[in-house]
Amino acid sequence: MSDIIKNIKGKVAIIAGASRGVGKGVALGLAEHGATIYIVGRTEKDDDLPQFLKGATIYQTMNEVNELGGIGIACKCDLNKDEEIEQLFETVMQEQGRLDILVNSAWPADKHIMGGYFFNTPFWEQPVSLLDDFIRIGIRSNYVTSRLAAQIMTKQKRGLIVNISYFAGRRYWVNIANGVSKAAIDKLSADTAHELKKYGVAVISLYPDKVKTEGMMAFENKDAIFDLADSESPQFVGRCVAALANDKNIMNQTGKVLITAEVAQHYGFTDIDGRQPKSQREELW
Repeated sequence: MSDIIKNIKGKVAIIAGASRGVGKGVALGLAEHGATIYIVGRTEKDDDLPQFLKGATIYQTMNEVNELGGIGIACKCDLNKDEEIEQLFETVMQEQGRLDILVNSAWPADKHIMGGYFFNTPFWEQPVSLLDDFIRIGIRSNYVTSRLAAQIMTKQKRGLIVNISYFAGRRYWVNIANGVSKAAIDKLSADTAHELKKYGVAVISLYPDKVKTEGMMAFENKDAIFDLADSESPQFVGRCVAALANDKNIMNQTGKVLITAEVAQHYGFTDIDGRQPKSQREELW
């Protein structure tokens, strides 16, 4: 790993949606550098999870964070409930007295994918509940967590908020509800960055490429969408967040959409397998 990511130890992070997928990867990427990480999600037990997600709980993520050298703290929190989110932030401040990093990575489409209509089904044949879930978790919860983080970070005069987004916010990709959500997340990032800039708080929309999450790997090769030959590990996304959090000039990036592969090239680090992923800007922007 590059020396650019060396000062994360002691930083406190909240990762929303960290029981699995990209959120878990972000937690692991920060753990490599000793961060204290609040692992936020609803899944405490895997009893009701499909077989390919067995073990994907906030406690499993916590254990892996601790094994990598971070300090993992599992926090059950329903991001549909404002009072639970507020309690989460109160707990972090009571226990740590600071908040350096917020990453919004919760993704509400698992049950819709398992329903068999998320991909290759026109929007008029999909349930409206799909859009409702993206609005509640993909947009509203990001707004609520950003609001609470801003109340802390503006007083500290420092902080980083990263909203995990995707190219679907800029061009059509597979599912309309997903694309609408990503476009809204990008706008949320840009506008909150505008208001927070004078307080030294940076906000970024971060675009991974295809990521080897548990769900993507379960469906690999069933459709061209799931060809993971040139994909990224979830932990690679976490390394990107760690690099951004360590950048003393991060305010030069605030309000922007950044692509994980380009972040890695800029800061000089690789994925966990030693690969340097290629940016998909030309293909997907």
